[in-house]
Amino acid sequence: MNRRIEKRLEKSLLAYTDDNGSQLLGVISNISKNGIFIESTKILDVDSEISFILAIYDEFYPVKGEVRWVRRPGERASDAVPTGMGIQLKDSPREFLNYVEYIKYQGSHSMHLTH
Repeated sequence: MNRRIEKRLEKSLLAYTDDNGSQLLGVISNISKNGIFIESTKILDVDSEISFILAIYDEFYPVKGEVRWVRRPGERASDAVPTGMGIQLKDSPREFLNYVEYIKYQGSHSMHLTH
């Protein structure tokens, strides 16, 4: 059962946090306005709050969220799900939300172009 409000978009972006002295560098492999998945070998506990910097092109945006589910290194699960964390976003800057709309728009229009 898929409980997501909005479909995730495939996109690779860098995310970094030094939250409470705990450094984490990861790659965001999919995004929506409401959530992201961060591929990382460092995993936080479910329900942990996380603040991180999201790099989009040459801009950096502070984003806050909460860890909703994790896949730890060595856990047996679908090969389609890498090690990382599903994050529900709680506080995102307007520029990030605009970026998500932009890539959603680009994706929907590129599928309809035929010549």
